This record gives sequence, C-alpha cells and structure tokens, in this order.
Amino acid sequence: MRMYWIFFVLLFASIQLWSATLTSAYEFNNNLNDSIANGVDPALVTGTHPNGSGTVGNGYFSFGANQGLTMTGGVIDINCYSVELYFEFDDVGSGWRTIMDPGDARSDRNLYVYYGGLQFYPFGASGAVFSPNTYTHVVATRNTDGTFIGYVNGQQLININDGSNTAAEGNVIHFFEDNSTAEASAGTVDYIRIYNGVLTQSEITTLYQNRTQSIGSTPTPALGSSNTNFGNVRVGTSASASVTVTNTGAASSVLTGTIGPATGSEFSPVSGNQSFSLGQNQTSTRSYTYTPSARGADLTTISIASNASNTNRTLTGTGVSPVFSSSVAAGSAINFGEVGYTATQNLTVQNTTPDADLGNLTDMTLISATITGADASYFSLGNFTPGMKLTKSQLQTLAIQFMHNYSSSSEYGYVRQANLVLTTDVGAALGSVGQSYTYLLQATTIPEMNTAILLFLSLVFGFVVYKK
Repeated sequence: MRMYWIFFVLLFASIQLWSATLTSAYEFNNNLNDSIANGVDPALVTGTHPNGSGTVGNGYFSFGANQGLTMTGGVIDINCYSVELYFEFDDVGSGWRTIMDPGDARSDRNLYVYYGGLQFYPFGASGAVFSPNTYTHVVATRNTDGTFIGYVNGQQLININDGSNTAAEGNVIHFFEDNSTAEASAGTVDYIRIYNGVLTQSEITTLYQNRTQSIGSTPTPALGSSNTNFGNVRVGTSASASVTVTNTGAASSVLTGTIGPATGSEFSPVSGNQSFSLGQNQTSTRSYTYTPSARGADLTTISIASNASNTNRTLTGTGVSPVFSSSVAAGSAINFGEVGYTATQNLTVQNTTPDADLGNLTDMTLISATITGADASYFSLGNFTPGMKLTKSQLQTLAIQFMHNYSSSSEYGYVRQANLVLTTDVGAALGSVGQSYTYLLQATTIPEMNTAILLFLSLVFGFVVYKK
C-alpha cells in the first residue's frame, strides 16, 4: 500500500468544498482498484488493444505502445467532469500520442500529445511542453456547455468547444491507447483521478503543486557521464581513454541505454554500441584506443543515448614525435669528389621536433647505421654508437670516411658508390624500429701525390731508356 493514504483522505475532505468532487482515484498499488470508491464503482481494466496489456507495479502502471487502460462507468455526469493524470511518455515528438480517448474509440476527437504540445483533435495544438521520459501533470475538464479545457503542469493550454459531444461518449474512456497502430507511446502513469464537475484554475494549481506527494511512480533515472582523455601520445604508439556513464537518479531507478563508437581513422572501435542497464549510482565504462598517425591534435565525439536523456562526450589526444633532420637531405648524395687515398665527409643529424621536450615521447634513437653496396668496403662511419639517443634539439655529427689504395692506372677516375642507411625510432615506440633514411655515398679514385710522382718518374725513366 502507498504511504500517502492520509494525503488522499485530507485531499478528499478538502475537495468537498471545491467546485468538483473527487469520485475515483487509481493509485496502482499492485492492482487496478479505485482507492476511494466515492459514489461510483467504475471498472478499470488493462488495454483492450491487440497489442496486449501493460504492467501494474507497486504504485505505477507501465505500458508499451497501445497497451493502455480502459475505464467504463467512471464518470457520474458524462457532460461535466474532470480527469487528472500524472504520467510520462517515452516518445512525445513523433506526431500524435494519445493521452485519453473519451469517445470510446469512435472518432479521433481525443486528447493528444502532438509534437510535444497538447491538442484536442482536430483543434490546434499548444506549443511544445512535453519532454520524453519526464513526468507531466495533465488535467482535462469538460463542462455542460461543451467547453473542453486542457492544463499542463498547472497552466491552461487549450480551450475549445466540444460541440460534437464526443467527450465521454458512452461513459467509456481509453487512456494511452488509440484505434490507430501508430498514435500511442509507451510510458508510465503514476495515478489517474476522476472528478464529478469542473475543476477551477486555482484548484488545478493546487493539485499540481501537491502532485509530488503521491509516491509509487516509476523511480526516475538520471544520466551522468564523464570521460578521460588520451593526452600526448607518441606517433606510432597507442593510448587508451574511456567514457563512463552513471545512473545519478532516484533509488530503485534503472538507467538503460548505449555508449556509441568513435569516429576517425586514429580511433577505435569505430562500430557497434555498448549497452548498459544501471541501478542507482552504478556505472558502465567503454574504452577507446587512440593511435596517432601524425603529429597534431585529434578528437572524437562519443554519443550516449539513454531512457533519461542523451548527451555527447568528446575525447581528445595529441600526437607527438621526434623529427629527423640532417645537414644533407635524406635521399640525396654525399659526394667526396676525387680522392687520392682517403677523405672524410661529415653528416650532422638532429632531433628538430617542434613539440615540447616530453622525454620518451619526443626523444629520437639512432638504432643502427649500415653501409651497403658493391663498394661498401671503401667507406666507414665514425662517431656513431648504435642506440644513441637525441633529445629535443640535440644533434650528432657523424664522420664518413672513404679510403682506397691506388694500384694501377685502370683505377684512375673510377667512381666508387655505396648506400648509408640510418635507422631510427621515428614513427615508433622509443627504441623500436621506425623510419629509415638513406644517403648515396660516392667518391672518384685518383692516385695520391706520391704515387703520381713515382708514376711520372717511371715514365720519364722509361722514355730515356727508350731513346738510348
């Protein structure tokens, strides 16, 4: 039983002085019984629509689309009555959603939520006042002169003349169901009250102000959400962040919904929804991965849908990386020119990242240096240690040496070539193999000076001997 029986006794006593008399009150205490049975004995049954019936709970009645209620014989004077309801609809923005049909499904002259407004069809609707999954106080009054007035949350919104006398025709009223298959919404009703006579504006205001004294409505969930961010992430690596939803609603409420996927090539997962069903203060978390492919800021928006409300969370991350630079552009040649015996060329490499000095996130490792090709044996590399690390702006000068032994005139002007390959961790985790940079090494062999002099003297000596 509800704990607010005293409230209804006092309310009933006070209403005796009002312009309308409370005759029936349906509180849905695990049944469809009239709580006061004041002078009438109406029959309230679950919906007669083919969609089936809803569910009676402890102080509420929940229903699917077209699974409402039907009341027969509940109005003492079918030309002069008031109906008070406190309910919520899951859907209020998709056309007509029937609140009550006082004409026993004989026409469409019903009270509707129409795109969020209140309407007695076919008369014009009010502006949007209903929100999905939000309890709303509605009162409808019908006077003997055919005046039909509708109130939402204590405010009069419609006032029309029901000249066709369809209101309460046959003394049968359908609640939350329609003879059309597409003009009803799922929802929950906390209470329905029937009055003999027409309630006044001030009386309806009082009823609205006291509506929260009724208990047993479905506990309302509320959506809370939060997220972490990815922060700075080294290009070629990954980091995780998460979105968390919390049911911050009432005790015994249930928050249901989904957390959507990410978007963008740097983020995953990019498909599928993660569902949740949460009691009060319970949480659900979905994790996401960020794998930046280049330096710079990135973001993705995560959509959260629930039976309380919808929202978005934005996850942000920034790709950071070392940047390789060298005194000779990678892919070009380092030319020693003509070399008589040995020569050296310097190659300076530097970490020129524009990012802040973030340690392992922006340090650059020179993992290896290899010289390959048919003439690789003529070249060597100095000032290099495998695994040497360059922090932001740090540089390293490498010494490349060419050496040959001139043995015959056939080597004069001979071009020796090889490839120098520097392997770094740019585009990968610190110390892991990443991008490589290649240089063409070339030198032209000529005899060194002493060898040239000896060659000249031998030629002169040979000429003299020949003359003799």
